Amino acid sequence: MLEFKEDLLQFIWRYKLLKPVPLITVSGKEISILKAGELNRDSGPDFFNAQIKINDIILAGNVEIHLKTSDWLKHGHGEDKNYDTIILHAVYENDITLKQNSDHNVEVLELRKHIDTATILNYQNLFSNRDTLPCSKHLAKVDDLKLISWLERMTIERMEEKVSRLQVWFDLSKGDYTQTFYISLLRNFGFKINSEPFELLAKQLPVQLLLKHADNLLQLEALLLGTSGLLENQFQNKYIQTLQNEFEYLRSKYGLCPIQTEIFKFSKLRPANFPTLRLAQLANIVHRHRTLFAHPHSLISYSELEDVLSVNMDGYWKNHYKMDGSLSDKDLKLGKDSIENIIVNTFAPFLFFYSKKTGKAEYLDLAIALLNQCTFENNSKTKLFATKKRVLKSAANSQAIINLYDNYCCLKKCLHCGVAASFLMPNKKDLFQFTNGRS
Repeated sequence: MLEFKEDLLQFIWRYKLLKPVPLITVSGKEISILKAGELNRDSGPDFFNAQIKINDIILAGNVEIHLKTSDWLKHGHGEDKNYDTIILHAVYENDITLKQNSDHNVEVLELRKHIDTATILNYQNLFSNRDTLPCSKHLAKVDDLKLISWLERMTIERMEEKVSRLQVWFDLSKGDYTQTFYISLLRNFGFKINSEPFELLAKQLPVQLLLKHADNLLQLEALLLGTSGLLENQFQNKYIQTLQNEFEYLRSKYGLCPIQTEIFKFSKLRPANFPTLRLAQLANIVHRHRTLFAHPHSLISYSELEDVLSVNMDGYWKNHYKMDGSLSDKDLKLGKDSIENIIVNTFAPFLFFYSKKTGKAEYLDLAIALLNQCTFENNSKTKLFATKKRVLKSAANSQAIINLYDNYCCLKKCLHCGVAASFLMPNKKDLFQFTNGRS
């Protein structure tokens, strides 16, 4: 017997990768698989809600998969009542007669003769492949529509992952949507290198305090830059000194405690990414778009968000990116890539989260619509799928690929990936049978 694990059998069953010949049980009855069922990743039978036809009788229920019939006893199923109601016991090798199957009239289907050797060899080749993307040599052959169908599921998984972080912030803020959104936005404004200190700042300086001063841009800048600890040094510029004086008043009034400025990173950053400028831009957004923070689900179109985030700075920050710095001749506005980064990583996940919490499905649709309007992201992960670039059009696709790579490819969870079905048995048609990720 070619060596493989039980999860391959589950994969073969799930996608019906069996030879197109009559399936005959150990007792000699012919069966048809009408519905493979839903793969169960918890305790209990391997597949729920399956449907099979035995002779002329249609049965609905659960299916258990094993390498050998005797594994039933090794796994202790004989004492577990959850297994008393299975409708089929599918095994690679039928090595014993199991009394419990006979007592409950459960048919045993031996799969060994119904599995093509090529399927197992393809599986072994896939798992021995040391390429960064194990299926890279097969990817071009995958049907475009089937790939997109799987990526749609990956997009939702990616959003679910981001929702889990939002839930932590939601609980921390005692169910305050505004504060939850604010923490997410500030973290995003720090982008990758300063995300942690920006998140810490959001927790140290509540959004409601900022909203109290939304009509005063100077005070907003003083609160954000001061609480970040970035006003603690001696400065010569009169405007920065004005910010320092304003912050001293506000610190005393609200009992604010600045965080350690050393946690902010400036080295090797482009001027437009300096934390000082980013915080000044945030102050400007709060000043001009208070509604965004008071009701973060109210701005829902790409054009509205693009307008909000296309910050035109005035005064000192029009041509400065740091304290006491020289004038800059560079464009310090948020560029299109940065704006779409914020839409993808803050606004779309928040609308998805809001939909989940309130049960308002329209916000989930809006979240996906935003992702579909943003440009496909080119990075080291998405470039691995370059052979399919003709069908990868939007950030919804790139977010899906990031999830696919991080949670499937890197972990070699190919048997949990719908893409693998198309080349484990390359001659089989219609291998993709997804309905919300189910076969």
